[in-house]
Amino acid sequence: MRVAIIKNSGNIDTKIERILKNNKINGDFIEKFDRNSINIYNVVIFTYKNKIQNISKLIEQIVLEKKTLVIFINNNLSVGNFYNVLNDIYFSIVNEQYLEVELPSIIINNSKYVSEINLLNGELRQLKETLNAINLINNAKRVLSKKGFSEAESHQFIQKKSMDLRLSKKLTAELIIQNKIDF
Repeated sequence: MRVAIIKNSGNIDTKIERILKNNKINGDFIEKFDRNSINIYNVVIFTYKNKIQNISKLIEQIVLEKKTLVIFINNNLSVGNFYNVLNDIYFSIVNEQYLEVELPSIIINNSKYVSEINLLNGELRQLKETLNAINLINNAKRVLSKKGFSEAESHQFIQKKSMDLRLSKKLTAELIIQNKIDF
C-alpha cells in the first residue's frame, strides 16, 4: 500500500509521519502536486493547512475520477465543501484531535475495501463486455436467420468468418449486423 501525504510544512506533517511510522505504513511526502503523480498511490492525505486553491474540487475529482482513497484532515467538525463526496467510500474526513486513532484505522480498513471494490468493478466491466459480445453475436445470428441460416449454420458461419478474417467473433458479428460481410 502506497500513501501520499501532500506536504504543508507544518507540525501536522511530523505528526502524520510519526503515526504512519508507528503503524508500519509507508508514506511519501509530496511537495509538488499534480493529478497524474497520484496514480501510483492507493491513499492520498490532504490537510486543512495545504495551500491548494479549490482543494475541495481537486479532492472531488480525485475521488470521483481516479477512485483513489482520499483522507482530509480537518481541525474542526465542519465538512466544508465536500458535500459531493461526503458519503463516498473513497473519501474520509479525520478530525485532527482524533488523528492518532482514526488515521491508521481508516488507511488500513478503507484500503482493503477500496481495493476489493476496484477488483469487483474490474470483474463487472469484463462481464459487461462479455454480455455485450454475446448480445452482438445473437443479433448477428438473427440477421443470418433472416437470410435463411439455421441456428447451427449461423454459429458456424460467424465462427468460420472470424477465423478467415482473423477478427474476434464480436467484431465479425458487428460487421454482419452492419451488412459489411458477404453471405
